Amino acid sequence: MRAAELAGWLEAAGVADAAVSVGAEADRAWCVRAVPGGGEGGEGSWEVFWCDGGGRFEWTRFDDESVACFSLFGRLVWARLAGA
Repeated sequence: MRAAELAGWLEAAGVADAAVSVGAEADRAWCVRAVPGGGEGGEGSWEVFWCDGGGRFEWTRFDDESVACFSLFGRLVWARLAGA
């Protein structure tokens, strides 16, 4: 899964109302964005976090775009199924 596909997959899973920002930091949203040069060997990495009031919560960094997207997808679908 690529970042550009994430919103469509979330909608297909019934998470259409989820506040997600792909590629940019946005307040009161789950964000997934590329970090240029932040990975091993100098290539880019990806970060996933909840942004609220300029703060980053539950922040994680991944060396792979697909892993970052699946991590956020899994978190949001699980929350939906769990009723959270």
